[in-house]
Amino acid sequence: MTVFSTTALAAAFSLLGAAHGHMVINTPYPYNLHKSSPLLQVNPLGADFPFPCQGVSTIEETTSIKAGDSQLVKFTGGAQHGGGSCQFSLTYEYPPPKDKSKWKTIYTLIGGCPVSAAGNLPPATPDQDGRANSAQCGNDSGTECIRQFNIPIPNDIPNGNATFAWTWFNKIGNRELYMNCAPVTISGGSSSTAFFDSLPQMFVANIPGECTTNNGVLNIPNPGNFGKVLEQPAPGSEGSCPKAEGIPTFNGASPAAPPAAPPVVGGGSPPASAPVPTTFITRVSTTAVLSDAPAPITVVPVVPSPITVVPVVPSPITVVPVPPPSAPSGGASSGSTACSPDGAIVCIGASQFGICDHGFAVAQPLAPGTTCVNGVIA
Repeated sequence: MTVFSTTALAAAFSLLGAAHGHMVINTPYPYNLHKSSPLLQVNPLGADFPFPCQGVSTIEETTSIKAGDSQLVKFTGGAQHGGGSCQFSLTYEYPPPKDKSKWKTIYTLIGGCPVSAAGNLPPATPDQDGRANSAQCGNDSGTECIRQFNIPIPNDIPNGNATFAWTWFNKIGNRELYMNCAPVTISGGSSSTAFFDSLPQMFVANIPGECTTNNGVLNIPNPGNFGKVLEQPAPGSEGSCPKAEGIPTFNGASPAAPPAAPPVVGGGSPPASAPVPTTFITRVSTTAVLSDAPAPITVVPVVPSPITVVPVVPSPITVVPVPPPSAPSGGASSGSTACSPDGAIVCIGASQFGICDHGFAVAQPLAPGTTCVNGVIA
């Protein structure tokens, strides 16, 4: 059994990277992925790998794409040149046309494509065809690894067979243009080409007959309305190519569906929603604001003031004690006590009382549980 050292393996992978380097999309499934000769994407576009699509168009597998959805784009590759700027475009002609005006850009990335790295990444296990490969991020924001992107597909692109293309302007190294293409079938779109025709033309440079860019992150001129700025472009990156009109401000994705109309007080139909512009649909979006939507109705609840109940405590009945005379006056009945004034309630001992009537009070028993204390019934 032959044993290889780590150094030997690294050298072997380095040679693989030199022979079968650079980048290739593997999703969506490109033309000639496993049957091209020589292996797909050994070099940038040029005499041996002409524009467009490196001169290959053998359909091994077709990817179905739905308008209004997004398409995952993944890469294999061993020479990433620190990343760069890239575009994603479509054409409906087959074989893929050499006329660049037939290619329309649906999304542009300034910087960070397909990596954000200091240079080329360390090699990893090659793919089944011997293409060099490196660590995968599994997302669109990792650093020092190969990214993947979800590219929004316009709602109003035409239905039918098309070619999906990825073009890449590398950040570091020779001024080059890389391109891979994939056969796709689009459904759920439009029967009109009006929207497609309005999209910007794919930007082409660094091949014979075209302008030449400079090193650094390229600020792609006329990038369209949809995309992202992942890294700031380098000043003078346009080289001999047309200069972009400032750093692009992309719309990103289409506005979301209009917010639900407020409920109509008293019944009736809600007001009609404003129309939503037809463009891209994606999971992340800004919220459309309807300037003519009615102001919301604020209902202020009326809370009654609490009722304070003041208990009425009856005043104690004061009984005026009348001391018995030393001798009963004439006219008094048996068991009566002299008193004054008439109408007064008087205590007669501790357990009896009487009502003064014509100077005398007839003794009556107090109610159970009461007694006369200091002349007051308690």
